[in-house]
Amino acid sequence: MVLLKFKNLGKKYFPFITIVLIALFILSPQINIRFIPIGSDISFHYNRFYDLSEQIRSGNYNYFMSLYGFNTSGRIINALYGYDIAFLNGLILFFTQSWLKFQLISSFICLVIAGITMYFLMRTFDCDKRLSTIGSVIYMASSPIMYYVRALGFSGWGAAFLPCIFIQAIRSIKNKEKPINPIFLGLSMSLLVNTHILSAVLAVLAIIPFYLVSFIQSDKKLNWIKQLFLSIIIFTLLSLNTLVAYIDVFLSNNILQPFIPNSFITNSTYISITEMYGNRNIGIFFGIIFLFQLIYFIRHIKYTDTLDRLMTTIGGGFLLLSTSLFPWDSIIDAYPFLSVIQFPFRFSVISYILLVPVFLKTIHSIEQHIPIKQFKIISLSLMILVSFILFEANTIMVKNAQRWQDDPVAMGNNRPNLIEKDPDVIRNNLRGPDLTKIFETIEKGTPDYLPISKETTSQEIYDAMDPYEVYEQEIFNNQKNITTTVLENGSIKLTWDNKKNVTKKKQLPLIIYDHSIIELNGKLLTKSDYETSDIGSLIITPKNGKNTVILSYKPFVNMTYVIFIKITATLLVLLYCARYSYRYFTDKKKRENL
Repeated sequence: MVLLKFKNLGKKYFPFITIVLIALFILSPQINIRFIPIGSDISFHYNRFYDLSEQIRSGNYNYFMSLYGFNTSGRIINALYGYDIAFLNGLILFFTQSWLKFQLISSFICLVIAGITMYFLMRTFDCDKRLSTIGSVIYMASSPIMYYVRALGFSGWGAAFLPCIFIQAIRSIKNKEKPINPIFLGLSMSLLVNTHILSAVLAVLAIIPFYLVSFIQSDKKLNWIKQLFLSIIIFTLLSLNTLVAYIDVFLSNNILQPFIPNSFITNSTYISITEMYGNRNIGIFFGIIFLFQLIYFIRHIKYTDTLDRLMTTIGGGFLLLSTSLFPWDSIIDAYPFLSVIQFPFRFSVISYILLVPVFLKTIHSIEQHIPIKQFKIISLSLMILVSFILFEANTIMVKNAQRWQDDPVAMGNNRPNLIEKDPDVIRNNLRGPDLTKIFETIEKGTPDYLPISKETTSQEIYDAMDPYEVYEQEIFNNQKNITTTVLENGSIKLTWDNKKNVTKKKQLPLIIYDHSIIELNGKLLTKSDYETSDIGSLIITPKNGKNTVILSYKPFVNMTYVIFIKITATLLVLLYCARYSYRYFTDKKKRENL
């Protein structure tokens, strides 16, 4: 009886058990070798997570300023870069107190979220449990998700949540009576905005055609518009902290934009039959999936329904946008503001989300109309394809493990930023109990979100200097004889002894924004009392002897109220989701007992 019960539970939860096991399989090389993927952005993201972990530990909070990460420079990062998921990662680091344990848990959660969200997308797309499980496994092993697992690319977290928004897009086509659920649509978009802004932008672009068709099909267009506006209100409440931060910082400062690559074409996707997949390389196995589906769709377009057409067309369109077939360099020359995209390969994530489900549904449709012998051949071929995809994901991690043992910094572009050169010391610093050792090992002056003069442009800054090097000089190499303290009210205090000429100006390792509050030796400074460098570091005139500067930040609205509204809205949405789930599973159980 007990065995039968466990068997039924195993059958019921088989997809989720599979997702967990696949996540462990992908991470097994990292678990065995105990390596940390030193990707190109490790310094940037680990500073973010360490800052929030220390804020949690100390109880000294500042929503905007970096108090412990980024050399306690006060620069604004997390408030503009997925604060909610950064806080989750900071919480994981706070409990683990180990970069290795943190990375394993963080990667595991990212993989499982990706698997679960894709599974429910497949189910919404009317795929059975078998196909849905296969789809979730394929997506977990795809390049967009593995980008975080193997190289710390944070867009992997955005990719993990992206299927949520397409669940709602598919629903808007299928459910003509109630095409929009404001709670779920608002929640889905807020998850993306609070995780990775660019993923949210791509999602909006991709779901527009779905909702246009949904609106055209709707017989109750006024109600459709009301539900959409309600979704926007819910989204606004759930993303209030992020939206307020963007308004506060971007409307009052001229923020340095990301660097523009010399060529967008060289950062586009391609298919290689000799290389394993990566950021740009789709790989032979996903190439087979994409090309098969697109060719099949073109040949059978007359027999496909609206939803299949939308998913294949949009998925194929974004795949085209990600390749060198699209004239990106010419377009960027004509419309420079599009340079914020940086890397065209980022568009391909939408292709993985839309083309994989349609491909599997196509295979299932073919299986229904062929003899049993051919059915077995196709089913076996599909399983072999999935096995190769999983093997490739695991092999990539095995290769990273080998790199870690041979040359731990071979995985990224951090070599010019190394303070410590000895591979053994690098490995020990990252796996040791002192979390700050990594920042003494790699110092990378990432200029994201630095404030620049309102009279200049980002391109002029990049033309005149290298912001990475300037940041290193003004922040990293400008700490000598300065004592830095984080105060209980979330301010930063700098003290030093000035034995030189009182009239000589001093540059301090602090980043100043328009709403920064600066106090020098007990006097509150106005904007005319200090200067800032080209990248926003503070320049003041000290007095002889001991000097003290206290830096704080005052946004245009009290963030305590903002967070309170957000938390209240989040709790109400969670209660709705719990009630919705209870009713759904209760009704399902009743149907099964009939």
